[in-house]
Parts: sequence; C-alpha cells; structure tokens
Amino acid sequence: MGNPPVSDTSANNPTVKRKRRRLHPLRRIAKLILGNPKTPSTREQIRDHEQGKACHGPSKWHYLLPFLEPLISLDPKLSFIEDRILGRPPQPKTETEPSEAPRNLDELRRDVQEADVPCECDECAPKLYKITTTKSHGIIKDQLANINRSRRSKGLLYENQPKQVSPGSYLRLRFRGDYEAMTLVRHHMAWLDATYLHPSAHITPAVHQLRSLLKAWHPQITGLDMRRTLSVAQLTTLFTHLNRVFFSGCVPTHNATLTAGFSYLPEQQRDCFGKSLFNPLIGTQILVHPTLYRGAGTPSHHPDILRLNNRLGTIIHEMCHAFLKAYSCRSCSMHEACDGATGHGRAWQLLAKKLEEAACVVLGGEVDMGRGPSLLREIACSGRLPSCHDLEAYGMN
Repeated sequence: MGNPPVSDTSANNPTVKRKRRRLHPLRRIAKLILGNPKTPSTREQIRDHEQGKACHGPSKWHYLLPFLEPLISLDPKLSFIEDRILGRPPQPKTETEPSEAPRNLDELRRDVQEADVPCECDECAPKLYKITTTKSHGIIKDQLANINRSRRSKGLLYENQPKQVSPGSYLRLRFRGDYEAMTLVRHHMAWLDATYLHPSAHITPAVHQLRSLLKAWHPQITGLDMRRTLSVAQLTTLFTHLNRVFFSGCVPTHNATLTAGFSYLPEQQRDCFGKSLFNPLIGTQILVHPTLYRGAGTPSHHPDILRLNNRLGTIIHEMCHAFLKAYSCRSCSMHEACDGATGHGRAWQLLAKKLEEAACVVLGGEVDMGRGPSLLREIACSGRLPSCHDLEAYGMN
C-alpha cells in the first residue's frame, strides 16, 4: 500500500528519464573548442598508433597549459582539458593497496623478479620514443659550439658569457617543453660524465666557487633551523651556484616580480623534505624544510657533514624536477612513463642517479637524493612496476 519508493519506481519504469548532469561552464567551453579526441585514420597514423605513437610536437593549445594549471589544482575535474591537449587518454587514478605495494627495496626486487615486466626504456624499445621530424622538437646543441659560432660572427655572446660557466647543453626555453624527455636526460648525463666523472676531467672554476661558498656558509646551511641561519637571499645565491655546477645554468630562475622563488615549508609538515614547482609564468619555486633532512637520527661521526650534503641533495632533487618540466615535451607518448605519477619516473631516476655520482665528486661526500623512497612512492601511486633492466639502470638491483 502507499506510494512505492522513488528508487523502485525508477528501476521498474523504463520510461522515467534520469536528470542529465549539468556540465561545469569551463568544461562545456572546453568540449566545444577542443571537440572529441581524434582516432587514427590514415595507414601511417594506424601504424604509428600500433607501434608507438610518433610525437608531432606541441600544438598551439599547449600555450594554454600554464594558465590552466592553477584552475586544475582548484578543480581536478578540469584535468580532462589537459588530457585532451596532450593527446593522452584519460585514465582513472588507480592506487595500489598499501599491502600490495612493496614497502622496501628488498620487496621491490622480489616483486620485479616475479613480475618480469617487459622493458620499455629508450634503449630496449626505441620505437616508442620516435618523433616525426627534427622540426617538431628542439635540437640539443653544444654550448661551446654555439659560443664559437657567435664569436666568429659578432663576438657579443662570447664576451658576455660568464667565464666560470663550463660549456654544456644549449637548451632553448620556450613556453612549453621542446625536447623528448629521454633524449634530454641522456644528453645531460653525458655532459655530467664528461665534466666531472671522466678520468681526464678537471675541477672547473664554478666548482671552486661553490666549494668556497659552502665553506663560508657551512654554519648557516648546517643549522638546526635554517629559518634562523639562512636567509631567502642566501638560498637564491646557493641555487645559482648549484644550477651553474650541476645543470650548466639551464634550470630557469624565478620571476622576481611574481614570486620570491625560495622559501621554507611549515615546520609542522613532516611528510617531505622539499617541494618544487615550475610554471613558465612564474619560473622555478623551491620550498625546503627548515629542520628535516634525509638521514636525520642516523648515527654519524660527522652529523654536520651529513646534514650539509643531504640538504644540498634535497635542493638538487627539486631542481631536477624543475629541469625536466621546463624542457621535456609532454606530448610524447612515453612522457607519462618517463615522468611518472609523482614525477619520479624513469627520466628522473636516471638523471638523479648521475647527479648523485657527480655531487659525490664535487662535494667530496655522498649525497642522498632519496631515489629509493621516491621510487617506492611512485610505484604505490602508479601501480606500475619497473623492469629488471630499469632496476639495474637505477643501481637498485
């Protein structure tokens, strides 16, 4: 007796129409402008889709991404616009259960051996990293060749070039990434090898200046609370020297008009040692925890040296993120695998490993950039295990 429940009425009566879900105004405008994602039609497009999508480079819509990032951070539902611009299928975020994700490197090695995932790195599967033409992506040039060419023509760039900068990669900073991620990483790894790790490498003037700075500022950097010992201006100077030594000055600086560039995390935030953000509009922002550092509480004969090297490792860790986001092309089909769900994918792992080796030579001690915990967190968020070859390349086998 009586009226049936609303749920029963809608279930038993097929003529009842469900109320259409209203779209967000921004989503409606985006769907109207961007349209539906295109499917491969020609024979060449179908072949590229099956063998690994060939990247045609960024489109004009990529210039909107720096403006969309603040909106997406406020409303994650708008991330479909970013997916449409980048040409990637929207994938639901599937996080591995804590009980299933490896909790340490020993469990990770065991899981990788059991899974035996096929390797998709640029050495084992180069077809997945192909681009259409050299015009679709930037060409990484040697800085020394570029300087010599300018010296022969006008001599202006050579005269204005700082003498302490060692020749490295000449990267063109654009409003969106212009280089394939693994090509960028391999080239920078080769530069680090030639500059610091090769038997014939010699100490550069930039390294001498960095060592002098660290010696003079040792009490400030190793203070128990850096907010009381190291100012933001000093952090900016330290960033400049680290950028010159480890990245050949390629990490973009911050926009002094819009942001201070460097600051400290709240002391109550205990889940990370540092954070970084790069946006073409504001440049690079780095936040460092004032009291926490990797290895805190570990017995050491020289706790001040441990604190110094690992705090520098945190800054270089975040600079590595900014470097990859500033220059890597996000349209490439393998960018998600190389960048990772947390930014600690294949590209970051390989570059961070080489930076740790170079920092050991430059600073005269081991530098921990947290590659192991970062990889475990990356696997927990993405649900993807690395291959045996990846683990070997990371030096974690």
